[in-house]
Amino acid sequence: MQRRYRTVPDLKQNESALTLAFTDPTLAGKLTAMGVLPGVRIELVRPAPFGEAYYVKVDGVRLALREEEAASILLEA
Repeated sequence: MQRRYRTVPDLKQNESALTLAFTDPTLAGKLTAMGVLPGVRIELVRPAPFGEAYYVKVDGVRLALREEEAASILLEA
């Protein structure tokens, strides 16, 4: 059985999920420094108006993530 993971762009507005891992090791270092750690709940507050960024909430802190960063975060299915 193959397991499919979701990413932040797959979330609907105000939907949340647990982070599992990162697909890009370079971005993983940046994201963990920002507080996006495996096992924390991440909520999509809203996508940016022109669709190239996402506003998310992680442990009560709001962050803006570029599309590449958001797509590298693997979430629970």
